[in-house]
Amino acid sequence: MKKIYQLLGVSALAAVLMTSCAVHDPFADNMEIGVVLPTVSWEQNSVTIKAGNYAGFKAMYYTSAENEIDHCAVWAQTKRTDEAAATARLTTALSYTKTITTVDTVRRQQLATYAHSKAVWDGYEYVLTDSFPTSKTLEPKTWSNPLEWDEEKFNEYYPSTFKGEFCSYLVNALTKDSTYYNDLRNIYINYDFTQEQFEAMNAKYNVNYPTVVESGQKSDAWFTTDEVDHYYYISVDDGVTTIHEIASPDLAPAGVNVYEVYKSSEWLLCRYSDDTGGKITSVRRECMPYWKELLEQIPFTAWIYNTAEKTYSVNFSRNYTLNPDFRVYDKATGKAGITSDNKEVSLN
Repeated sequence: MKKIYQLLGVSALAAVLMTSCAVHDPFADNMEIGVVLPTVSWEQNSVTIKAGNYAGFKAMYYTSAENEIDHCAVWAQTKRTDEAAATARLTTALSYTKTITTVDTVRRQQLATYAHSKAVWDGYEYVLTDSFPTSKTLEPKTWSNPLEWDEEKFNEYYPSTFKGEFCSYLVNALTKDSTYYNDLRNIYINYDFTQEQFEAMNAKYNVNYPTVVESGQKSDAWFTTDEVDHYYYISVDDGVTTIHEIASPDLAPAGVNVYEVYKSSEWLLCRYSDDTGGKITSVRRECMPYWKELLEQIPFTAWIYNTAEKTYSVNFSRNYTLNPDFRVYDKATGKAGITSDNKEVSLN
């Protein structure tokens, strides 16, 4: 008979220490130098099982002539995988989806025991054909594009920092510069800011921007024209480009190119640009803090609401897998031989 001697290994010990369940696992008890353990292998019938159903297997094992088998058992580590995502819908040019994936070991526990008497000797080894149970509570969960917002579900499925990180990314991207100028303008026009919000922002920043709340009026407030209002020229010092606005061309230094600035909303710089051969519009840098703070008042749910589908653009899934092994226990020592040919079982 072949004898198996189990040695204490660093990787095996680490596998035990990483489990998060307080249920006693005799795996560590088996790792003693010089202990003769049963030789064991098995064949699993399926790697995909409906949660709550039984998973079939065929186990084969034997031990030395001087040793005696006590019983067999199936143990399993349960792993949970969560995938959560949210997609911005309040912007168009700025396309953004935040996705996170977490994998946790939720427990390691004994699922079933089997009397040695149930096994059949085939002339070479003992053969046990049986099954082990899975839990109905480990069914997959999904939450996708709901019609109604459920704050409790969101808080259960998503990290507490998710909302803040999501909104901060969008606000920073929209107000870092005027790359997403059209998105910023459309949000101002289409989002339902209140008059009180505008008045509070005007008072804080000592400006007199329009406090209208109707989208048509807001569209008129955020305007550009082809009417020349004043002029500008550009200087470059130590690699830094500066735009100098002047009332008339004759106020520019000699030899510089002078371009037109068009009449527009006071927080905008609408000017002629050689780069485009036409008009280019941006939010004035000194005005951007105003718009950044205004955008910060938009709640997470408004950023992700899909107005066309009338849904909230969140997608969450939770799936469980089992990492089972089959164990055969020696009667005298209580130590177990453990399978190494194990296959992960997905629960659906």
